[in-house]
Parts: sequence; structure tokens; C-alpha cells
Amino acid sequence: MLSISPSDSLSLSLNSKNNGQTKSQQIRKFLRFYLGSGERPNSSMTNSDLALLEAEIVTEVITISPKELLPVPQMPYCVLGIYSWRSEMLWVVDVENLMGYPPSLSEDADEDETILVMVVQVQGQSMGLVVSHIDSIIEQNLESFKSSSSEIFSEDIMPFLYGYFTDENNNIIMLIDAEEIFHFFSINPSFSNYK
Repeated sequence: MLSISPSDSLSLSLNSKNNGQTKSQQIRKFLRFYLGSGERPNSSMTNSDLALLEAEIVTEVITISPKELLPVPQMPYCVLGIYSWRSEMLWVVDVENLMGYPPSLSEDADEDETILVMVVQVQGQSMGLVVSHIDSIIEQNLESFKSSSSEIFSEDIMPFLYGYFTDENNNIIMLIDAEEIFHFFSINPSFSNYK
């Protein structure tokens, strides 16, 4: 499970067989969303992948216009800009593009187009992650967690995965490691200069 330790670091404890957790502690809530599809909720999602984030770290889900973003020069390819959120400056990142999917925003985007942003908080810092579509909050049993493998996932996705679950149809549902997304930007010199 994701938890904040006394050292205020995020960790995922999945060695669930003999660690003394009760059955209720094995069931965790996750926010399920789609990656890799510009399609809207009522249309075909066949070209998209399912992913999860621990529900506890998702502070809010907002819909914004790209016009509300302040672009910042010399940023990594997937950083869309800064957004004024609750009197704070929120970095907005196209998580799909970061993980090797096509960009969420096309260059010829409609002026009325909006983007869906999950505000995620890790170790007291917030970041906005842009995704195509959010499905629902679901519960997963940690006993069914599987470790990620380079035989299944691309090298663009691997650094940002804890692992995966499978659903009743044997579809893969990726468990995203939000801490690794934050870490990716903390070691990027152009991004850390603006913190």
C-alpha cells in the first residue's frame, strides 16, 4: 500500500503474504484512468491503456483550458506550463507524453478544447498530471499485484511503474509510481531551476 512513512517518503508495500496486514488492509482504493487516447468517454477506447494512481494522493481533478497555462521556456517536452491553482503555481505535465504516448494536446487544438488534470500530491509537493479520461475509483486487492517487466512494458513506461494488476478480462492495468514522476523532474536541471 502507499503510505507516508515518518521520514515523509512515499512507499508502496506490496509483499503482502506475510507482513501481518489484515484482509481490509490488502484492499486499496485507486483512481482508474486511461492513457494514450484522445477519445472522449462515450467513444471507443480501444487504443488506450488502463492505469491507476493511489486515490489518497489525488487531491483534486480539474478541467482547464490550455489558454490558462503559462508556458515556460526550455522545459522538458512533456511540461505544458504553469497553472494558477488555489493561489499556488501548479506545474502541469502531460503524463501520457512523458510515458511515450502521443501528446494530449495537438498543435491544431480547438480554441474551446479543455484538458483533464489530476492534481497529485507527493511529499508536500503538488503537480498536475494531464490524462485523456478518468474512469472511476476502484478497489484492488494487493495480493493480485504483479511486478512490471520489460517484456510487457516499453522502456518509456518502465521507469514510472510500480507494476500492474489484471482485470477479470485479463487486461493489464498499470500502477503508476507518482513519486518517480516527481523524481524525474527533480533531477531535471531546467525544471528544478523554477521550483
